[in-house]
Amino acid sequence: MTDDRTGLLDRLAATVTGAGRRPVLVAVLLATLVLGAGAPAVELSTSLEEFRGGTAEADATDYVEANLSGGESNVTQSLVVVRTTLPETAPRRDRNVLTREAYLEYVAAQRALEANETVARTLHPEQRPLSIATVVAVVAIERERETDVDDVRVEPRPSLDAQAAALRELSDLERQRYTSYAVGTVLSDVSHTWPDGGGFAFVPTTYEANQKTATATAFVVSHHEETDPENLTAAQTAAGAVVNAHLGPDREAIVVGDGMVNDELRRSSVDSLRIVGPVALLLVVLLLGVAYRDAVDAALTLVGVGTSLLWTFGYMGWAGVTFNQLFVAVPVLLMGLSIDYAIHVFMRQREERAARPPGGPPSERAGRSAATTREPGAGKPSDGVAPSMRVAVGSVGAALALVTLTTATGFLSNLASGVGPIRAFGVVSAVGILATFVVFGAFLPALKVEVDTFLEARGHDRTGRAFGTEGRLRTLLAVPVAFARSTPWAVVVLTLLVTAGGVYGATQVGDRFEQDDLLVDDGDVPGWTDDLPTPMQPSNYTAQANLDYVEANEFVYDGTYTELLVRGEVTAPDTLRRVKRASDVVNDTGVALVLPDGRPATRSPLTMMHAVADRNESFAATLEASDEDGDGVPDRDLETLYDAFYAAEPEAARTVLDRRGGEYVALRVKAPVNGTESEPTITSEVRNATTPVQGDGLRAIATGQPVQNQAVATQLLDTVTQALAITLAVVLGLLVAVYRRAGHHASLGVVTILPVTFAVSWILGTMALLGVPFNVMTALITSFTVGFGVDYSIHVTERYVQELEGGASTAEAVETAALGTGGALLGSAVTDVVGVGVLAFAILEPLQQFGVVTAITIAYSFLASVVVLPSLLVLWTRRYGPSGVAVGPSRAREREPMSVDD
Repeated sequence: MTDDRTGLLDRLAATVTGAGRRPVLVAVLLATLVLGAGAPAVELSTSLEEFRGGTAEADATDYVEANLSGGESNVTQSLVVVRTTLPETAPRRDRNVLTREAYLEYVAAQRALEANETVARTLHPEQRPLSIATVVAVVAIERERETDVDDVRVEPRPSLDAQAAALRELSDLERQRYTSYAVGTVLSDVSHTWPDGGGFAFVPTTYEANQKTATATAFVVSHHEETDPENLTAAQTAAGAVVNAHLGPDREAIVVGDGMVNDELRRSSVDSLRIVGPVALLLVVLLLGVAYRDAVDAALTLVGVGTSLLWTFGYMGWAGVTFNQLFVAVPVLLMGLSIDYAIHVFMRQREERAARPPGGPPSERAGRSAATTREPGAGKPSDGVAPSMRVAVGSVGAALALVTLTTATGFLSNLASGVGPIRAFGVVSAVGILATFVVFGAFLPALKVEVDTFLEARGHDRTGRAFGTEGRLRTLLAVPVAFARSTPWAVVVLTLLVTAGGVYGATQVGDRFEQDDLLVDDGDVPGWTDDLPTPMQPSNYTAQANLDYVEANEFVYDGTYTELLVRGEVTAPDTLRRVKRASDVVNDTGVALVLPDGRPATRSPLTMMHAVADRNESFAATLEASDEDGDGVPDRDLETLYDAFYAAEPEAARTVLDRRGGEYVALRVKAPVNGTESEPTITSEVRNATTPVQGDGLRAIATGQPVQNQAVATQLLDTVTQALAITLAVVLGLLVAVYRRAGHHASLGVVTILPVTFAVSWILGTMALLGVPFNVMTALITSFTVGFGVDYSIHVTERYVQELEGGASTAEAVETAALGTGGALLGSAVTDVVGVGVLAFAILEPLQQFGVVTAITIAYSFLASVVVLPSLLVLWTRRYGPSGVAVGPSRAREREPMSVDD
């Protein structure tokens, strides 16, 4: 090491463990109070919209909602679906929910919805709750006035009293006929622009096939999009309860909406942590007890972990960072690093105390940062506490600082991600890593000196054995040492073969981001959770089953829509011909929704113009005049045609054409899809449809919820590759620079990071074998692998070169690094693997996958550092190591006999 580096570490170690330790304690405690005050301000959000933002598809959706929604923008809709509870064996007429009695119930329920304070405060005033009953009542009233059914409009609505009166007077024949008019004519008319699904937002597409009966119907409820998430959830929950209270005994209501979905996303995360959190904490405490065999040291470590977490969450609160699914990984990361830092400092101190008598000088091989002076004012009983901690901090501090620098930099590489929450996660992780360094590099050593001094002054022995330096663990860790001494090339070759398999497996790992993956189905909750104490039992989950029901019955709602947004020269003569080809591509894919009469549900400017022309002779003439070749697709003077469309049906025109300042700048094709199809399939097919309208003055993009989700999945994969490349490059550069400045060959940085790259390939290959994709949680796994891998490798390398500088031979240095530092790593790794692995029992599948994969990652990082790295260091020493280093066997050392407990 260079003198300036050693001198700095000596001064810092002297400050932390000597006369300056109490100011350090006070400063950290004050910082904890200030930062900790921000922790309660951290908000929890499990909405997936945060992940969808930032993509071109999300921008396209925002554009459509702002400029092509036709009606009111900033509206979020929910469906309150009423379904029969009678078995399928019951007669169809008994299972029909479109009866007069049912309609009267629905009108009463609508009245109650508008009167309910919880629901009413979220409702959009221009789109009051609407059911099929209201539309049937409107048809009945208008028919009494001899209004042609094609001219019936839902708005303005008659009063609820008038609706109920009209419904009571209906005969069965009238009820059936007017229901048919409501679904097929009024709600499906181009002038009725909300909800987008038309009549099939209110009844399943099986309505026609079932002789115009239905086993389910839906209320459409529109909420202000800016509604607070808690209020939205409360409103949708209340809406379900209100409707249920007005239904007969053979019907029930379920709710599908973002509020309900986001609430279950939140509850599933919280329930998972409620189940595994106490178990993980208990296991960590027990394993720390085994590693330390000292309750005080275990308690101090837990204090440090808590302080690091408090600083990190305090920063999140002050910075306004929202806690989402990703941030479940933050406590996992900081717990792992905290335990690792603590064990290295505490075990290094134990090694030093065991190697020196009370009041004596530091051991011969304690490292060049050893201090020979006693702590000023220290009494005889505490002799050795502060000096040994000073040696520990001085010798381990360099490794901790380097680990902090490289690991924090690695997580900051996530700033290159296109996913906003991942960028925020990278910054918060870096802050947490820095906090962990301050806490365990300064606060905990100072606190331990204070506590040990206090206890030893009262007759308590505070010495202890370093984990892994004796007994069976020593025998286990000695195996890679033996291979490193005798056949290092064999270890390297075998590692390269395993790594090659991992690299191949890495190419097979897929990417996945679907809402269904983050929702818990009640049937998937393990039965053993029923035996848990009541506070730990998971909630009931219905959102996934409700969504499956709505999609299986092919209700048309927001989640089943895809869209093509076309911008540019949309008045060019061939625009509508190209749009028709795009629509035909969508309709021919098999994923597009088909209406009961066999027509595709896709709507475009062309289909809507023809619908208007069927009942408006003036517009029909304009449409015909714009079709030069008579094939039904206008191909000239499109601007005049669009103007006529706006004049004839302005509300309908605004849903498919964007006009600004008299110029047309965009158009929209709306394509409902079969929700039972997989999102990757839907996305692939709909994206293919943009080809006919792409280029030659037009820009086209596919969007909609399924497409947005797949865009995020692609970004997750890009995050993995980009962040990994950036992290490895930056960490390698830092290691090379640091080791060159420290007086070593730059290649030592390459040797240190090589095991990390091996571990990355191993975990990616394992993910392929286990069938685990990159999702919202596992996309972070390469950052974790590099973080833990660099941590472990640096500790081994630093200890190895310290031993070489202290005059040890290669064999001695490898043995000390593998048994001393390796023992500390083993204690840390086992504790972290068990603590994180408990997540395998979470009820949320991505959290299960994250727990399992992270536990394996930590194990691989440990194996790479204590099995592979020693051999690499031996080979490096032979080629680039300090001159005059002996490579023979280690000198014999005096050891205490093994105890039975070991």
